[in-house]
Amino acid sequence: MVQVVQGRCHIYTHPKDGDYAEATRVDFGTDLDLTGTVIDLVLKTDEFPRD
Repeated sequence: MVQVVQGRCHIYTHPKDGDYAEATRVDFGTDLDLTGTVIDLVLKTDEFPRD
């Protein structure tokens, strides 16, 4: 088994017809601003585990 740790977050928002209209990718350590979505928050990623 090979495990590659990229240290990235993938967020998919704005669902429609079984798919998502927007995909956002950020590196760990970058805040994800989700204030324009249903959950309306800023997600901090600086302490996400990498393994």
